[in-house]
Amino acid sequence: MDGQIFAVQEHGGISRMFVELADQFVHDPDLGVSLEPFSMVTRNHYLLSESHLAEHLRVRPARWQHLTLARYLARPHRAMHADVVHSTFYLTRALRDFPGRPHVVTVHDMIPELFPDSRRRADRITDKRRYVDQAAHVICVSESTKADLLHVFGDVQAPISVIPHGVNPRFKPTDARVPGFPHDYLLYVGKRDGYKDAATLINALPHLRSEFPSLILVLVGGGPLTATEQRHIAKLGLSGRVMQRSISDTDMPAAYAGARAFVFPSRYEGFGLPAIEGMACGVPVILARSSSLPEVGGSAALYFSPGNQLELIEAAHKILSNSDTARAMGRAGRERAMGFTWKSSAIQVASVYRQAKNV
Repeated sequence: MDGQIFAVQEHGGISRMFVELADQFVHDPDLGVSLEPFSMVTRNHYLLSESHLAEHLRVRPARWQHLTLARYLARPHRAMHADVVHSTFYLTRALRDFPGRPHVVTVHDMIPELFPDSRRRADRITDKRRYVDQAAHVICVSESTKADLLHVFGDVQAPISVIPHGVNPRFKPTDARVPGFPHDYLLYVGKRDGYKDAATLINALPHLRSEFPSLILVLVGGGPLTATEQRHIAKLGLSGRVMQRSISDTDMPAAYAGARAFVFPSRYEGFGLPAIEGMACGVPVILARSSSLPEVGGSAALYFSPGNQLELIEAAHKILSNSDTARAMGRAGRERAMGFTWKSSAIQVASVYRQAKNV
């Protein structure tokens, strides 16, 4: 693994995926994958919190996030021995590293290409297209992402394997409560603007509270409510009924498990890891019927058309008004989540490495 993503992300689904895979490879020699060390500084939360991985991969904490990227971009081109290189991001600088070695690249989503307004600063120095064109093998995290890749880039010469994410075993039902959380709440996780479409959920809340007056919406992550969001919430008569909290990773299972339902209204996901984490924790899950989410939720989730507030209200009502339905969905979700493991992902990725090595 070339370590790019750990120079770019402090938090985020891409770096989290590579940490989970690295953890599997380090702990299970039967997978047949030996990781070369990164030998770099990083601010990545997931990697630094796993001390055994940090030691094995020779990473140490950096004082500032911008320093990690600057050092990565300035380091000499790398040409160490490796049978296969798995590109962890799409920095143009890293395209010249490891010359002559077969590259595997993972395409997590096509969000920058399909939603140009969502492009981040890091996207300005990336070139996903060149990585795909030069890859010996391409991994997509869902069939939806594979279809979008082919739609946007056209014919891809390299073999493409679809390998879903797993769910960490720490995500499981629990009676623990997150301090300060209400007893009756719907849960939303992640960024809220743009295609994430938290607005559809917020706008639905007054209609749900007319029948369930104690219900509160808890928004986890995504940063504090903006002034615009606060004004809109007040206009809907929801002041004090919508709360934003930033919590630790260790509290996330309890946040899921304690909710009446987890709602994920995103109009586009490459995979949608929060959906399967919620299921693993036994919470009923409501998803937008979009992109990869039906692949993840299967028949264990309720769905609504993206942006359709009335359908979202109807789905939530089915759960909130019937405890038997809620329990049945919780059981179905846990069973569904058991099919998504990082061990399975790592086995499939290791197989891709062997294929790429023999190209």
